[in-house]
Amino acid sequence: MTSRKVVNREAYPPEILAMIEAGRNHLISVANRWMMGWPERVQALIETGEYWEALYGQTEKEIDALAESKPKQVYNLAPWEIVEQAGLSLAPPVP
Repeated sequence: MTSRKVVNREAYPPEILAMIEAGRNHLISVANRWMMGWPERVQALIETGEYWEALYGQTEKEIDALAESKPKQVYNLAPWEIVEQAGLSLAPPVP
């Protein structure tokens, strides 16, 4: 798997951008999904200081959901569908 690029890099404070870029590909995917779908929420989370905790927590929950689906062999679903079936929202929380 190749490393992914962070979208709208200029929207992040340098310290948060560095943590995102140092993260796993899935963390970058969640950050990109949030930024592309809900940029206002992302900015609000950054402003309140809640962004990193929310992003990291969501990423870990999604990784767990995807790992738990492997033994069930849910191969006909996209990763985002598995995440939704696990009861997780694809959107960032409302600050």
